[in-house]
Amino acid sequence: MTSKAFCPAHITGFFTVSENHLDPEMVGSRGAGFSIDMGAHAEVDVGGTGWSITVNGKRSSFLLVEKVVRYFAPGGSVDIITDVPFSQGLGMSGACALSVGLAVCAEIGRPREDAVREAHRAEVFCRTGLGDVVAQSQGGFEVRLKEGLPPNGEIKKIEIEKELVIAVLGQPLLTADVLNDLALTGWVNMIGGDCMADFITDKSFDNFLELSNRFAHETEFIKGPVRHALMEAQDIGKGSMCMIGNSVFFTGDINKLYQTFADLTGHKNVFIVKIDNNGARLVESSSKGE
Repeated sequence: MTSKAFCPAHITGFFTVSENHLDPEMVGSRGAGFSIDMGAHAEVDVGGTGWSITVNGKRSSFLLVEKVVRYFAPGGSVDIITDVPFSQGLGMSGACALSVGLAVCAEIGRPREDAVREAHRAEVFCRTGLGDVVAQSQGGFEVRLKEGLPPNGEIKKIEIEKELVIAVLGQPLLTADVLNDLALTGWVNMIGGDCMADFITDKSFDNFLELSNRFAHETEFIKGPVRHALMEAQDIGKGSMCMIGNSVFFTGDINKLYQTFADLTGHKNVFIVKIDNNGARLVESSSKGE
């Protein structure tokens, strides 16, 4: 018997980072973003010694996931299917860690909170993200008001209905390259702090889009293909760069946006999505879990 879980992908529009604590539960990011109805689907079977992990049908040495499952049990199997690419600002590392965590906790009768905690701790350790897991655990359109895992951190969820187009336009970008650059994170924190201050006074999705675009330009994260896509879509809708990836998100005329991006990058790299207001969740359990 196995347990299955789903965790939505997550897009951040602007952020600041804080790593001034030794405790990973107090490390994280402030910022705003939203979860979508595509993400990571995990199936876990606990038993034996040693873990077998497959991602989209291929055996994988996935340190982030290994750290989560090995905390809870000595062995078993993990099968992950992903809807969207890794390293494109879509929070897929966090989605894999949390979906697997929820499934393994269901298998052994541990509470949901344990899965969220260990997924967050693993992502901080592996440098794949700082705020995705916290946001993905709740879903919706969110603002992370204080960095870290609640109750150390603070997050406010806003449930909204919204359809968007996401386009992947270039090679993957590694979040760790940004997090390990102290000069860059200092610059990001200054700009992100200004965006947070302006967002607090108006938490509308429209203001989020405006500030995300401002953040992307002022940090100079925007490069060739992303810059070109933003210019091509600016008269069709509103959007920005997914942090941190060679990808964009837009609202507006969905059909026209889809075709515009498909002409730039191919249909297989363009996704029509909706905001997921439910967050990471157990889909099927073989145990009395959560």
